[in-house]
Amino acid sequence: MFEKLRNIVLKSGSTAQAGHHGSEPHVLPLKTYFAVFGALLLLTILTVVVSVIGLPQPTAIIVAMVVAAIKATLVVLWFMHLKYDDRFYSLIFIISILFLALFFIFTSLDVFTRGQVNPEESSFSQDGLLLRQEFMKK
Repeated sequence: MFEKLRNIVLKSGSTAQAGHHGSEPHVLPLKTYFAVFGALLLLTILTVVVSVIGLPQPTAIIVAMVVAAIKATLVVLWFMHLKYDDRFYSLIFIISILFLALFFIFTSLDVFTRGQVNPEESSFSQDGLLLRQEFMKK
């Protein structure tokens, strides 16, 4: 596996040095840019609607993170032309997204399980809020 990755890196570096990579610009039709822009606008509206309708906090956070990930992917693929670039850069992007997902998963596990051991630390339940208010009065 590491040998294949090494060959990809060496191949990517040699083509970039030889002037083959990036010497010809990749031009997309304006229709594509406007379609991606429209999708980004719709996803932004979806994010605002989710925040206004008052979903439960864990659900709202999950929806917001998924929408943000989709928007970031659209920007990276079309506006930054990763879709048409060398596959090694796509591999690096996917690996970084996986590490970001791990970060969010571990953080979410911490946030969403608060209050199970100490109810006064809960930030998502009404009981936790009442306990916190009583604790702050003391």
